Amino acid sequence: MKMGQLNVLAVMAVLFSLFMETEANPFIYNYERLRIGGLICSCLLFGAGLLAILYTRCNRKQKKAEDDNSEI
Repeated sequence: MKMGQLNVLAVMAVLFSLFMETEANPFIYNYERLRIGGLICSCLLFGAGLLAILYTRCNRKQKKAEDDNSEI
């Protein structure tokens, strides 16, 4: 075996052992990971909402400026 293959095998073994530990008892949940995932998801949705609101406001201001220039 080459060294690269050995490293890949070691990483796969570690990942396998991490996931097998949680699958051994399906009724034990990692609430910290779930909580962090929920916070990340809510922050992304909040940021997307802010961007949508600010985009429509900026877009309206640009249209008003174009309309004002067309009257001159």
